[in-house]
Amino acid sequence: MIMKILSGHAWVLLLAACCGALPASGADVINSTTPELPPKTVAMEELWRVGGEDDDILFGLLIDVQTEENGNVHLLDHQLCHVEVFSPDGEHLRTLGREGDGPGEVRRPMNLVMLPDKTIGILELFPGKFIRLTVDGEPRPTLEIGGDDGPQTGFTASMGSKCRGGTLLLAGQHSVPNETGQARIQYLCSLDIEGKEIARFKEAHTLLDFQKGSMVERDLLPGFFFANTVGPDGKVYVAPERDRYKIEVYLPDGTLVKTIEREYTAWKRDARDLRRWNTLFDTWAAQLPFETTRDVEPNDPAITAMHVMDDGALWVQHSRSGREQPDGILLTYDLFNSNGEYQQEISIACEGDPAFDGLEFLNDGRVLLIKGLVLARLSSMDARGVSFSEEEEAGPMEVICYRMK
Repeated sequence: MIMKILSGHAWVLLLAACCGALPASGADVINSTTPELPPKTVAMEELWRVGGEDDDILFGLLIDVQTEENGNVHLLDHQLCHVEVFSPDGEHLRTLGREGDGPGEVRRPMNLVMLPDKTIGILELFPGKFIRLTVDGEPRPTLEIGGDDGPQTGFTASMGSKCRGGTLLLAGQHSVPNETGQARIQYLCSLDIEGKEIARFKEAHTLLDFQKGSMVERDLLPGFFFANTVGPDGKVYVAPERDRYKIEVYLPDGTLVKTIEREYTAWKRDARDLRRWNTLFDTWAAQLPFETTRDVEPNDPAITAMHVMDDGALWVQHSRSGREQPDGILLTYDLFNSNGEYQQEISIACEGDPAFDGLEFLNDGRVLLIKGLVLARLSSMDARGVSFSEEEEAGPMEVICYRMK
């Protein structure tokens, strides 16, 4: 996620270099341009719902979700700094963690993972680490990024993580002070259970000059920070380029095994899109002791999210997935088979507004609709929270659990 380098928990990334990719060779390239099958609409069967105006459960900013093997659903609340746990039937079971600096406590939770040792990992922004808990909420030793022999200079922050199939994936940043600011490396890597790096899939080198503040969106938010996922076999999927519909597939050891591409034209942001991003940039700039310029992108990233089903099928959400959809359709996905061939365009029919709400695929076949997820994730990019305009105010967050019919 976003960091703001000021004091306490205030952070801003003001990066001024291009996004790079680590070299790879010997990979099969699959150019998928048109789907093999006609479009398909999938209806959703509601299983349960929690939150909203008429429920006793109140959420702050829900930004991530994970499931246990027994089907329990864990919801990470960025604002309230804890995890709400629900049974497979939607019964509230317990609340894990709380705000603070003691055992099992967090300040800036960014992601939630189920670690290979069966503990729960809550990713802390800074200093980068996983706060570990048992499924019953008992604190366990913290998983430090880099392990006990991590970097001895500078500092590490964590923006996002995923864990599946034995692969623990981390999007992080390491910063080292210099005479005029900082030198930074943003990266996507895999870690072992002790926090030591196994493989680095992508990285971007940047320089920050505190005397020449420039906020450039494509440098603040390299595409690989957010458009990545892990499959059931531990393979890593990442979109390496912001403006290109391209997905690279890696083995856990960093070997590139496949590249998936298709022709695509990114969505050009409308007035609401630009207003949201400029509001976020206004929040960052207001906390800096010097003047800044900004460069907000005219288009959304080509690929915004991915999920791999247990059979290896890849579902891709892109910048047009929630745009200009017919009534009753929340999002549309591109479906690729396990070979990377473009199979079908899948439309999800359920309630919700794609400008505010989002879908999260669970690993057991269920799907969660989280109302207010879009604004919650934008707001979580700032330590003090982003205040959007009155017309952007969403109601109480609500979660609806579905199963595809």
